[in-house]
Amino acid sequence: MGSGDVLEATIGSFGRFQCRIFILVALLKVPISWFQLGIVFMAPPTEYWCRQPEDFKFNLSTEEWRSFIKINETQNPCLMANVEYKNFFNNTLTACKWGYDYDKKIIESSMISEWNLVCGDEHLVNLVQIIFMVGVLLGGILFGILSDHQGRKKTLIICILIQSTLGLISSWIPWFTSFLIVRFFLGLSNGGITVTSFVMCMEIVSGKFRSIIPILYQIPFGLGNSLMALFAYFIRNWRQLQLVLSSFSLVFVSYYWFLSESPRWLIATNQKKRAFEVLEKALRFNRIENKDLGKVLEKFVKKDDKKDFRIIFRERSLRKVTFIMSFEWFFLGNIFYSFTQYLGVIGNNVFINVSISGLITIPASILCLFILKKLGRKLTMTISQLTMSLIFFVLIFENWFPFIWISVILAALGIITLTMSTSVLFLYTGELYPTIVRNSSVGFCSMLAKVGAIISPFIYSTKDYYKFLPLIIMAAMAILNVLILIPLPETLEMDLTDNLKDLEMRTINEEGIENERFLENNQRNKD
Repeated sequence: MGSGDVLEATIGSFGRFQCRIFILVALLKVPISWFQLGIVFMAPPTEYWCRQPEDFKFNLSTEEWRSFIKINETQNPCLMANVEYKNFFNNTLTACKWGYDYDKKIIESSMISEWNLVCGDEHLVNLVQIIFMVGVLLGGILFGILSDHQGRKKTLIICILIQSTLGLISSWIPWFTSFLIVRFFLGLSNGGITVTSFVMCMEIVSGKFRSIIPILYQIPFGLGNSLMALFAYFIRNWRQLQLVLSSFSLVFVSYYWFLSESPRWLIATNQKKRAFEVLEKALRFNRIENKDLGKVLEKFVKKDDKKDFRIIFRERSLRKVTFIMSFEWFFLGNIFYSFTQYLGVIGNNVFINVSISGLITIPASILCLFILKKLGRKLTMTISQLTMSLIFFVLIFENWFPFIWISVILAALGIITLTMSTSVLFLYTGELYPTIVRNSSVGFCSMLAKVGAIISPFIYSTKDYYKFLPLIIMAAMAILNVLILIPLPETLEMDLTDNLKDLEMRTINEEGIENERFLENNQRNKD
């Protein structure tokens, strides 16, 4: 790490001030996970059958009724024997005339049972999640741009307020179409929180902590999953569950009084007075004396820097990074959500499955820290994604496994490699862009992950042609991700760039190092 980092020169790499901000921001990942993955408990796969009319003369039990209306074992649950027909034993079938009844062993009330999203309307369940993901996709880029112009704190508070308010509204709104609209804007705010909170977490630290803190920041997402599974186990009504989770997320509005603006962003945008106030507060928190704070800030504040998001496409070095990172995020997003769907066929208890998948992210993040410190960003991503592809290939032969737990262990290892890859990709992306466009750039790249998420159901549906085709496609995407990563520079031990001038200097240094290596290799060959 060089000596040109503003935090190193003022408040230090990591202290009580940074720790406080980190904890506050990391906790936002808990409600993020609730809203992104809550569909698992809002609309789980539910068994259903045609309802018995209240005035039916035989007044049968549920099991007797289901057997009574069934003509054969493969009968579509949307059809029933025509009990009004004088002789219904002539294999006459009709649509369910009196509605549907649902198995309530797992969930007492779900979106499926409330709005009857069955028998031709099953696709509406997927639409709920697609609409949300489109919102997350757009929210990452829109609020990312807003954050680069208006600040991290202001954008974050706006998104938290929207998310918690709309979460409460979605818990009681009775109309499906209106619910979809609310879900879209809920996704917008969720995407804004995801991107802005990560960038803020990354910008408040420096030195070796820039590798540690952004990785630890991801852990609460998994813990949120496990916590949601616990809530869902005791609250089997989807509206009550949504109300409880949204009420907890409302607590984060208090961040308006506890959160400070990113000093790195203030300095990069030439707001010296506000930066001085934040850093002075941070110095008191960290118990550090810096009498020359004003003079130090003069060194780092730069005027007339462009904050136009479009520079990531116009500047040659940023254009290359954006092109490569777009594919990285798209493929990894596709793999993440496709593999999540694959996990649904392993095990039978949804509460245990979700809880374990969340807890696995803890050892995955710790393992990632050790590897990242030794090997850097590129090599860590290379190892994790090659291992991931190998796991997918081995799972193709699961029919030959003597025990089901072998598949479960491989699936757990797949989650670990996915968690590592995603955590490092967030960190690596943020390091490659300057502060003036970091939030909008991370937002744009992560937007491509949501595009991958939206088309992941189509990748998973290829199992209809060949059972293991989704695994083959995911393995191929992981290998492609490793190959396209090659042209990018390693950012381990490099200072974050705040503006285009810093980026140009880093590019010049990288090219100089490459030239030196080239000359050294030539000299060795001559000798």
